[in-house]
Amino acid sequence: MKRIRNFVKNTFKDVPKETRAELIEQVTQTLVEKVEDLQEHGLTLDEAVNKTVIEFGTAEDYFASLDKAPNFFGRIKSIRQYRNDLLFSIFGALIIIGMLVFSNLYYTPDLIWFVLPALAVLWWPLAVLYHFLNKKDKLEGDDEDE
Repeated sequence: MKRIRNFVKNTFKDVPKETRAELIEQVTQTLVEKVEDLQEHGLTLDEAVNKTVIEFGTAEDYFASLDKAPNFFGRIKSIRQYRNDLLFSIFGALIIIGMLVFSNLYYTPDLIWFVLPALAVLWWPLAVLYHFLNKKDKLEGDDEDE
């Protein structure tokens, strides 16, 4: 796997020294694992190395793929945004339940049916509360670690 190591060293020769060694080690390990996987699927060592090197591309390709990764996961919500989501879900659920109660009492006052749909609507704020508390606990846990 000396060929892979030399390829990675040459590919990342312009990277600053502070991060170069760690980056070379990580990428080399990943590419060696890919070569071994290709060998398990029937390719010879030379074929596997050539295919791995070609598929890897250049350092620019590597860094471009890293820049796209955060966009793939989307934005990270803050506690304030989770709280706003929770308030919106509570008020939305109250409005929906109010409409159900009004419809029930206005159109069919002799039959109480709004309870079951109201219970279903209450799952919305409950789910948002669960996410809010998880986010809050996670951030408080991160603060304790520092």
